[in-house]
Amino acid sequence: MTSEPAFDATLVGIPIDLNNCDREPIHIPGSIQPHGCLLACDNAGRQVLQHSANAAEMLGLSNAPSGQDLVEVIGHESAHRLLNTLAIAGSRPQPGLIFGMRVNGRDFDVSAHRFNGNAIIEFEPAAEIGTIFSLSRSILSRLRGLQDPEELIEMAAALMQAQIGYDRVMIYELGPDGAGKVVSEAKREHLESFLGQYFPATDIPQQARALYLRNPIRVIGDASCRTVPMIASGAEQPLDLSYAHLRSVSPIHCEYLRNMGVAASMSVSIIINGALWG
Repeated sequence: MTSEPAFDATLVGIPIDLNNCDREPIHIPGSIQPHGCLLACDNAGRQVLQHSANAAEMLGLSNAPSGQDLVEVIGHESAHRLLNTLAIAGSRPQPGLIFGMRVNGRDFDVSAHRFNGNAIIEFEPAAEIGTIFSLSRSILSRLRGLQDPEELIEMAAALMQAQIGYDRVMIYELGPDGAGKVVSEAKREHLESFLGQYFPATDIPQQARALYLRNPIRVIGDASCRTVPMIASGAEQPLDLSYAHLRSVSPIHCEYLRNMGVAASMSVSIIINGALWG
């Protein structure tokens, strides 16, 4: 892609339908998915400027965190680890990760990055991350030796489905006109097959394709969830969540998933020579 897609910032907070979804500013949704919480600090990561509405409850706080120093919210040790993580990441929006960080007696997996003058910190209840890494290594080791592209595509879908346990894994190739085709699929036997089916370019708007390049792994925990609004302490601008894993999902996309019978999903971008292949 050679340019950023057009979007309309005036649509923030406005109901989205099929007439305006191609201009929806999905990078500034004003909300997050509910399986985690989010704090947005100043660029130095010292003071909390915005927080998700569920932050106080999830982090075990007695008060809303906006306006407080990060140290007061999560404690000295955790704040020190986070600031070190941000320092290593520098100004790049690529998130730094901390696994099993304890905050007020609760364990979280934490992602932190800087973008547009904010330090954005995301908390999710700690998971068995060692198991996930082990599965990832197993998949990569089995794919590394394959030379034939068709065999690689077919095997990648099968391994992802078998190892991670999703009901269906599809590899979706984007053509020159932007339309897509399912070129590989691994699924549970009772499910309808989408292999070989084509989908129009309008199914993935240009602003969504740009985010697939920016943030190559996208998890939607529940296509029917109620999103959690972001709350600011003052007159801060809407928070750009382009690189945030918890960024909420377009209601049109959630409806699209539900119409396909999909309850939750994970997308992994396939990027070749800087372009979104599928």
